[in-house]
Amino acid sequence: PARRDHPLPVPPVEPTVFMTAAPLAPTSIDDPDTVPGESAIVVPDLRWGRCDIKSVALLPNVLARQQASAAGAAEAIFVRDGFLTEGSSTNVFIVRQGRIATPPLSPRILGGITRELVIELCRTHGLFIEEREVAAQALQDADEIWVTSSSRDVLPIVRLDDRPVGEGRPGPVWRTLAGHYRAFKLAACAG
Repeated sequence: PARRDHPLPVPPVEPTVFMTAAPLAPTSIDDPDTVPGESAIVVPDLRWGRCDIKSVALLPNVLARQQASAAGAAEAIFVRDGFLTEGSSTNVFIVRQGRIATPPLSPRILGGITRELVIELCRTHGLFIEEREVAAQALQDADEIWVTSSSRDVLPIVRLDDRPVGEGRPGPVWRTLAGHYRAFKLAACAG
């Protein structure tokens, strides 16, 4: 074992391995017609400058998610310097007038494999999508908001800061994408 200190230990160092397992609950993609959607809150992004590095130092994410839970919301969406970054444990997509946008990969976000798959599915099936800076105001003006992660798939956000998003229910672009995502997931699991 390595000595507890800041410099990297001299190899060879025996790694510490820790694993936990739990069953996953069904997700919104498993039966999109029954999805009521979830709520989210917007919080200031107080995290460090390298959010693209996956580490165990996620205390600000945990605290933001706890703040969301205390507010009765499923997710906290971070905003920094007037721009959307990501959720506490998700990537965020917005839809306005049928056009999908998500922040580009940068040191401010941890790019997820579900985010990558959603972008690929949108492009494959002709849905307009762009990776660009998304102003915080765009969250308030969005017709639809989705959050993505491996454990939540593509989850529609229908309330933001206790106000309805769009019509206050999962939108038509989400329904279209959910169908493509579900088909991909079923094909991948069958193969």
